[in-house]
Amino acid sequence: MKKLLVILAAAALVCAFTVPAPAADWNFYGSARLATFYISDDYGDFVLASTGDDGDSELQWDMQSNSRLGATVKGENVKGQVELGITQTPNGSSGDAARVRRLYGTWNFGAGTFKVGKDYTPVSQFISGQVFAGDNGLLGYGTYYGFRRGQAALSFGGFNIAAITTSTSNLGAVGDVDSYIPKLEASWGMGFDNFSFGLMGGFQTYTIEDATSLVDGRQNDVDVDSYVIGAMGTFNIGPGYIKGSVAYDQNGFEGGWLTAIGAPEYLGFSIWDGDDDVNDVNTFQAALVGGFKMSDMLSFEGGFGYADIDWDVDGFDNYAQWNAYVQAVVVMAPGVYVIPEVGYFDFGDFADDSDIDQGNTFYAGAKWQIDF
Repeated sequence: MKKLLVILAAAALVCAFTVPAPAADWNFYGSARLATFYISDDYGDFVLASTGDDGDSELQWDMQSNSRLGATVKGENVKGQVELGITQTPNGSSGDAARVRRLYGTWNFGAGTFKVGKDYTPVSQFISGQVFAGDNGLLGYGTYYGFRRGQAALSFGGFNIAAITTSTSNLGAVGDVDSYIPKLEASWGMGFDNFSFGLMGGFQTYTIEDATSLVDGRQNDVDVDSYVIGAMGTFNIGPGYIKGSVAYDQNGFEGGWLTAIGAPEYLGFSIWDGDDDVNDVNTFQAALVGGFKMSDMLSFEGGFGYADIDWDVDGFDNYAQWNAYVQAVVVMAPGVYVIPEVGYFDFGDFADDSDIDQGNTFYAGAKWQIDF
């Protein structure tokens, strides 16, 4: 089915070149992105089971999975976009595959816009230009991201609301996972000459039905509730800027808003108590980004992100992780970029009162990008 969808999307792009589209304006685009980084992992108090090593260093020289090829179409009141992403296997072309990143249409009905399809959701804090790990942008270390999901959405007056495909997990319980309402997300933003501000939030609920208890063997329905609220802002000062974001969630991983890089423990996931309830996990995140433009060919940016995680489990403490980076953006020609970047991830201590160091990652290198 996935291959069929990709073939149909690719065929639509090809046909667009050959079949006239009356009263429609087509535009095609692409972005090729290559990551070239030296990465040094320190496993802290852990060792790799297969080798016994307490760390590892490697060279990354791969095409980024967010490289893309797409098209937009614009009619009188209807617009649309299709975008394919390219995933490269470690061995190169033998297993390379295309996938649908975005595929949606919008209708301008006068008072607002109605959208149907797969696109970015309202819970997305895009304030950072961090390029490591496929343009990670401090995701999971200060910023939230709702990913690209199927949705029906309304936009009007700076306000966006969407009913979205749910994100579910059985949390290790044996039971049937069911959701009865879609995930709901909303955002609102406003801007002035030198300042912009936005709010976002989301809610999701689903049930693990007939989960077999590890306590007494009975079957129980277990409800998993997730929410997130947050704010972000940008302040421009001449050639410079400052961006910031804060947010708080409950069970953000189950809600589809959290992920993280490299940490052995943290993904923000909740824990089934083995009976009829869920031990929630709450996460607070904050990020600060600053930069300035020296010329049309050179600009700089640095960022810091922080996440504090609190499990509702006896014997588990709060613990924190952080990430920092600095970069230069070099414009070699219109649409041609090289972005050197250096960064560091600190994964904090294990949350079970043992103070076990989860390690860190240092990286240095560059992203190469050509937009066409």
